[in-house]
Amino acid sequence: MLFQHAPAALLVLDPQLTIVDASDAYLAATMRTRHGLIGRHVFEAFPVNPDDPDAPGVASLEASLRRVLREQTTDVMAIHQYDIPRVGGGFEKRFWAPVSVPVCDEDGRLRWIVHRVDDVTAYVESQPDGLRFAQLAEQLRSSNARAEAEVFAHQRLHEEHQVLQALLDSLDAAVVGCGHDDRVVLANDAARDLLGAQIAVPPTEWGPALHLHHPDGRPIAPEDLPLVRALRGERVRDAEIVRRTPGVPRRHFRVNGRAVLGQPGLAAVAAIHDVTAHRRAAALKECEILVGQAIRGPGPVDGILARVVELVGSKAEWAAAEFWTVDAVAHVLRRATHWVDRDHELPRPVRDPLACGEGIPGRAWQAAAPVHEGDLRAEDGWGSVKVALAVPIPSGSAVLGVLVCYSDLVEVPDDVRLAMVTGVGAHLGEFLERRRAVRLTAELDRTRDEYIALVGHELRTPLTTLHSYTELMLEDPGLADEHRQMLAVMQRNAGTLHTLVGRLLEVAGMRSGHIRHVPAPMDLAAVVRAAADSARTGITNAVTVDVNAPDAVPMDGDAERLRRVVDELLANALAWAADGSTVGVHVHGDERTTTLSVSNVGERIPAEDRPRLFDLFFRADSARHSGVPGTGLGLTLARAVVEQHGGAIAVSEPDEPATIFTVRLPTRQPVPPASSGS
Repeated sequence: MLFQHAPAALLVLDPQLTIVDASDAYLAATMRTRHGLIGRHVFEAFPVNPDDPDAPGVASLEASLRRVLREQTTDVMAIHQYDIPRVGGGFEKRFWAPVSVPVCDEDGRLRWIVHRVDDVTAYVESQPDGLRFAQLAEQLRSSNARAEAEVFAHQRLHEEHQVLQALLDSLDAAVVGCGHDDRVVLANDAARDLLGAQIAVPPTEWGPALHLHHPDGRPIAPEDLPLVRALRGERVRDAEIVRRTPGVPRRHFRVNGRAVLGQPGLAAVAAIHDVTAHRRAAALKECEILVGQAIRGPGPVDGILARVVELVGSKAEWAAAEFWTVDAVAHVLRRATHWVDRDHELPRPVRDPLACGEGIPGRAWQAAAPVHEGDLRAEDGWGSVKVALAVPIPSGSAVLGVLVCYSDLVEVPDDVRLAMVTGVGAHLGEFLERRRAVRLTAELDRTRDEYIALVGHELRTPLTTLHSYTELMLEDPGLADEHRQMLAVMQRNAGTLHTLVGRLLEVAGMRSGHIRHVPAPMDLAAVVRAAADSARTGITNAVTVDVNAPDAVPMDGDAERLRRVVDELLANALAWAADGSTVGVHVHGDERTTTLSVSNVGERIPAEDRPRLFDLFFRADSARHSGVPGTGLGLTLARAVVEQHGGAIAVSEPDEPATIFTVRLPTRQPVPPASSGS
């Protein structure tokens, strides 16, 4: 409406010189209608007067318009004659003073030409014939000089603006300037790419529209935006903001801004630097350092794993992360710990536990190499997760666990993040193996020292001799009763020592691999029932033994050695059970794992004693002070037998109401081939 009602005669042409629009004043001056002009070529709408084919008007106007197209500069024409068609037919002589101005877009491409004309026919025809053209020529020279000065000054400003804009557009940083009305009046290509359509709205509205946040994840309030702060007169230095657009990788920016004084139309300017790559590299480096500190520090393995998973997930900007441990007994993966970013949830598309090759963690375990899965869909149970990266945790040729990271962005993990997660996986493998090696080394060192101390003094030989001679002396019928009692004590104690040495050597032999076992099909339920029946015969404090087991629990194992495990656990439970209580024995199994548990209610195991329960010769202070018999070898022998079967033994936490020893054994074991004779 503003254009159509402008008081000037204006015609808008595209680069092909096709008429786009015309003001009402132009239509009135040329005696045309808008419908009759729009969409037609200018020289089709205004052809040459056939009665005056040599008139220069058409050629002069075409040259002027071509000059504007070629040089993208304003062109002022001298007064010239250009006849126009009448409505009823024929042509009418007209004199015009035209000016053509280029209109370019943000990329510098010419989009339109605005052509303005002033009808000076009456002025030209009012001049005397003899003086008309001389006066007109002088007036035109003076008018053109002023016009050329104005055009030159405007052109200089235009060129300077183009140079400044080209300089700004060449910068990697986004540059934005605001006027006093809080509107953007200056922007380079980087700023237009960054802000998009939001460049047309006040900066106070950028926060929610552009998903801008503080580095700690809090949304940025309008008054905290760097450009708004600069508009208030504040000098902004290295302000950090994060753009968290859903479905797009986060981008980190560092912003500098300041107010601008003495420049009409410009109140503040800000430079926005994209530091995403730098921040991500720094975060990943920090993550590696913190992971190294965590795995080198003290604390339980589960707590350290949880800390490492949190560091990997948060520092590398994953939506969620989790750690799966390899259960070497059941040969499955179990989810040990996980971390989830705010506004996300851990996907549960697979069950727990996982077999080798099952699910993304299982495939990484099977391949012993990183596995990347993209295009994960919500309808398959993945929720907002789009990508998963699973990295196995190595220990030599074995895999101890799998670290899995999830992203809600459809992206391929970059080399830096992939290298970081793989490096963390290697560190975790070293940590887990080191913890296991430290424990085994300490135990083996103690076993070695005690074994050398006992066997080095050749205990077995003198004990055997002592036992034999006392037996011969006891056979003497003339031996006095007093001497017979002494010899009986000597024989009994020699037998106890002989048994102790034998059990010690058995433990050392199984741990060192000198004593091997040959698994065979057996029924663990039958072994447990026989051990329970034997234990009941020695009960003196009204304690009952309750066996909860199916008719049969088939598995592969050494029945004789596993009977000794059950005997040791029952003896331990009965020794500590409260009078009148019940010792519970539970046995169950499936195709992968067979479990035996023995529980009793009585004095609890102190927390400080739990780490040493299975150590050689360890006896708690409470056992020594209360006179509970034992050598400190029973639980050590039980663990040696269980580990020889490829299983594990553990005790319940000290704050639980009952003390429970749990043995987990693989249900099936490969039977070694029988050795063939020569």
